[in-house]
Amino acid sequence: MSIKIFIAGDLHIPSRASMLPPLFERILLQDKWDYIVLTGDLTIPSVLKRFEKLVASPNKLIVARGNMDQMTLPLKPTFTIDSLKLGAFHGTDISPRGDISQLKKVAKEMGVRVLFTGHSHKSLFHSDKEHIILNPGTSTGASGGTSWSVDTGLITMELHSEKQLIEIHLYKINQKGKLEIENKKINL
Repeated sequence: MSIKIFIAGDLHIPSRASMLPPLFERILLQDKWDYIVLTGDLTIPSVLKRFEKLVASPNKLIVARGNMDQMTLPLKPTFTIDSLKLGAFHGTDISPRGDISQLKKVAKEMGVRVLFTGHSHKSLFHSDKEHIILNPGTSTGASGGTSWSVDTGLITMELHSEKQLIEIHLYKINQKGKLEIENKKINL
């Protein structure tokens, strides 16, 4: 049996973007997600409500509070699937944004093997013996606070606990508006 997870972040709706790009909207709606993880900067409650409708129960929507969010959300939510502990952290106060060594320290403090992060508007995939750190980039293409260039991206993940395998799919919309997909497999 596999667990399917949809990961998006740095949405900035409606201040910097109006919605997910249609290519990403199709990915979101084409499947039933066991979990949805949002890495922060949704900005307003109506964005959260939209994602709440797409999971079977509220505890399957994992949302980290971003520095631009105008609602009460946890800073570092965690959840466990089988024996794998995962967590989300927006990335506020990490300087420079997306610094892997600092994010690894956060993952260790949270006690998670997999950390979903955001804030940089740049996609990130890091894997070593201790941690897997994933950042989808900005899932709406919203401009970044300190970066002129952004990665318009999202991540889907399948956890195959019986095989001790994670499949990660990083989707990016390139400058020409075409969808690019990078696939990775990690043995646990």
